[in-house]
Amino acid sequence: MPVSTFSVLDKLDYCNDKECIENLVDEYLKSLITSSKYEPNFKLFQDEDGIDERVITNSYIFSESLMKKVIFSDIDFDIIIQDLEKKLGNMHPVVMFLKQFKDQ
Repeated sequence: MPVSTFSVLDKLDYCNDKECIENLVDEYLKSLITSSKYEPNFKLFQDEDGIDERVITNSYIFSESLMKKVIFSDIDFDIIIQDLEKKLGNMHPVVMFLKQFKDQ
C-alpha cells in the first residue's frame, strides 16, 4: 500500500485483494463523513491512459463494497455519487458503476 500522502481513491490502483479495497471503502466513508470540504481532484484517474483492466476491476470491487456499506447505513447515496463525480469525473468506472446501480 502506498504511503498516506495518496488520497483514498489514489490508493485503489495499488490494492491486490478485496480486503484492501474494503478497507479503502471504510477510509473513504470516514473521510466523507468527517470532511467539511471536498478534497482536490484525484490525479490518478484524470488521464484516460491510466485506466487499465486492474483499475476497472478494483473500481468494480470498490463500488460493490461501497454499495453494501451504504445500504446498511444512513449515508445518502446521492451525496456519495456527487462527491465522487467532483473528485473523479463523470466517466470514472467507480462513478459509472454507482450510477448504474442507482438506476436499477
